[in-house]
Amino acid sequence: MHSSLLAATSAKLKSRGVGVNVVYDPAATYGSLGFPGKEEEGEEKFMARLFWPDGRKVEWDVFNLETLNSDQLEEAINYTPSLSHSSGLPQLLPPSETSQKEILVCTHGSRDCRCSDRGVPLVSALRKEVNRRGLESQIRIGQVAHVGGHKYAANAILLPTMDMLSNLSTEHAPCIIDHLFALAPSIPSASVIPIAERGTKIDKSTYVKGEGMWKHWRGRYGLTLEQQATLWDSVDPSRHPHIASTSHETAAKNVQETVTLRFKTYEGEEKVVHARVGENLLEVGKENDLPSLEGVCDGNLECATCHLYLSSSPVPPVSEPSEAEDDMLGYAIGYKEGESRLGCQIEVTRDLAKWCDDGGIIRLPRF
Repeated sequence: MHSSLLAATSAKLKSRGVGVNVVYDPAATYGSLGFPGKEEEGEEKFMARLFWPDGRKVEWDVFNLETLNSDQLEEAINYTPSLSHSSGLPQLLPPSETSQKEILVCTHGSRDCRCSDRGVPLVSALRKEVNRRGLESQIRIGQVAHVGGHKYAANAILLPTMDMLSNLSTEHAPCIIDHLFALAPSIPSASVIPIAERGTKIDKSTYVKGEGMWKHWRGRYGLTLEQQATLWDSVDPSRHPHIASTSHETAAKNVQETVTLRFKTYEGEEKVVHARVGENLLEVGKENDLPSLEGVCDGNLECATCHLYLSSSPVPPVSEPSEAEDDMLGYAIGYKEGESRLGCQIEVTRDLAKWCDDGGIIRLPRF
């Protein structure tokens, strides 16, 4: 079912670097996807929440097109969390302002059954574990639309820290709850909060000392690439020193050869830019201030905000999209079969430059 309000909200907020998703709430009063009931008339509306990596949250009981264009939303979007002087990470707000914790599990099954098949049982297991520990007043378990890529299912987002965990199963339910209470977003070198401050006790039968759930960590929403790396180094420097590092970034640092590429904006303006061999097109777009290439997830294949088009004639010299890229392309606004790609997955090569010289062009979408 198409939602014009959701589409408009996604287009506006993603252009500002804000990710948008849908949380299933059976208690919501507005019906499926914010539509009025069959016997009701009126505009589409949601209940909405906006989160930041420091734990700040703004809620709307009624979010409609008027809200989307309001000064209140604009002011909220412009908020910037304070950074810790020692770590450089967003400094978590006082516990009194972040007491409510939440686990949102992807149970989206329309694109691939794995998210539903693995996510729904995890939701049940988490709710059972919350009830067993008597934590109903402290933790809420919810279901969210597609996040993380179906090959990593089950995927979950932890609030208020906005961490994503992947490759989860029902057996992980106790550890996920332990991990949620142990997170200290503003102090990465002290990533475990003393038990006395948690209001719960670690389940020692399932918690592995020194490892916990960090091996399932996919990143933290709202952090820059450098902040992600700092956090990862602090929790386990023996593993990959930069979890978000890619071969593209390594090549960009080591190979200085530059080539020329041609882009065309949605308005039809052609832009010729210089790019380093080994970069990806998202990096090229940001370096040259090209419109519509946001890359909210920093190239981690968790969004489609670096969506672009490669003209089909001549045939572009790029590989077929991976399963993970194809999965995210399903959420690209204005998707076109045979042309739509994610800029973070297209590497700058000499062949790509020659393709541009021969008439190929990289077109940018409206949003």
